[in-house]
Amino acid sequence: MHIEVLTPRYASSWPEKIVVREIPVHRPATAPRSEWSIGRYLKHLTSWLQRHAQSFDALLVDAIREESSAVTEVGKQLGIPVVLRCGGWGATSDPSWWKTSRAAKRSCNIAKSADAIVADSGIHQRELIAEGFVRDRVHRINKGFPNFPARTARTRQLAREVLGSVNSDLITSDETPVLLCSSPMTRSGGINLLVNAAPHLIKRYPDLRFWFIGDGPYRDWIYENLRGHGMRASIAMPGTFSDFTELCQAADLFFQPDDEGLDYFLPTAISAELPLVCLRTSSTKSLLCGTPSRQETTANSSDPNRTLKTSELIQWIDSSTAKQTRLAVSRVIDDLESARHRAAELRRNLLRSRPQADSIQSYMNLLGRLVQEREANPPSTETVL
Repeated sequence: MHIEVLTPRYASSWPEKIVVREIPVHRPATAPRSEWSIGRYLKHLTSWLQRHAQSFDALLVDAIREESSAVTEVGKQLGIPVVLRCGGWGATSDPSWWKTSRAAKRSCNIAKSADAIVADSGIHQRELIAEGFVRDRVHRINKGFPNFPARTARTRQLAREVLGSVNSDLITSDETPVLLCSSPMTRSGGINLLVNAAPHLIKRYPDLRFWFIGDGPYRDWIYENLRGHGMRASIAMPGTFSDFTELCQAADLFFQPDDEGLDYFLPTAISAELPLVCLRTSSTKSLLCGTPSRQETTANSSDPNRTLKTSELIQWIDSSTAKQTRLAVSRVIDDLESARHRAAELRRNLLRSRPQADSIQSYMNLLGRLVQEREANPPSTETVL
């Protein structure tokens, strides 16, 4: 497949077109900065699609929000199949957003006329059907897990050396345990669980390091709060990274405090064999445990060495308190070698039952079938925007 990406332009200095790893990226419309500018943004987006979408065989939208309405309507006008993906998790999911305003509800209603809707979890699938989407148009494509090289002491050491050369705050010795957390730095964000537990953890593990990855309006407050507890040497807040893989290779455990980052950060940490400390929510349980597929059930029953269920390979936090967070992190650090064995088994189970290659193939099959249904003689190579 030939793929091209259409996305907003978030600064006037950005070029309208770039190429990333041989994939053309179009950014013709300036991103809306408020609700008042959304109408102008969608008008510009629709105009670009009407001029250029005819050269594509299918249109795929990564969320069912304002853009999906514009793409769905243009797709119907031009006779191009449109596939929408129900995105987000928990309070930030598309179904939750549909309840926030009339305009959001309108986006939901327009989406029902799309050729196909992709749900990547049982939660989304049930919510779509309950919302009135045609059952036959809702397709379940599970979130796949990428296959990274196996974790070794050498890869960990090399990753730390590279990161330390990039940012001096990330310099650590080989013996220093590193806790990695990537979460929006907001007032009500789950990252505050770790912020409140960190001083107690440092008292118990003086050499422990915390790497807070990301940005947000409360970034300075979090930094000053931790520095006030005398933790300046124990924390690093290097901002946002475009590639999360090396951070996972360098760390010793990953902290998942909420439903943010479940599409990328948590799967990347699992594929890097990082032990998990994870807040137990319906979204995290759906992503990590879910309902076993036939392939997963067969694989599990035929593996004589498998003794633990997926949920037992994760250190869960059952309540959103600093105490429960501290206890969960302590259980992992106190027996880090055992936690690494569980992380390796979790990675092995999920790569076997839900490999990313299968998810990609499912998208290709869905798009190819929709194109064939539209054209009596489909082209040999489909293009996707």
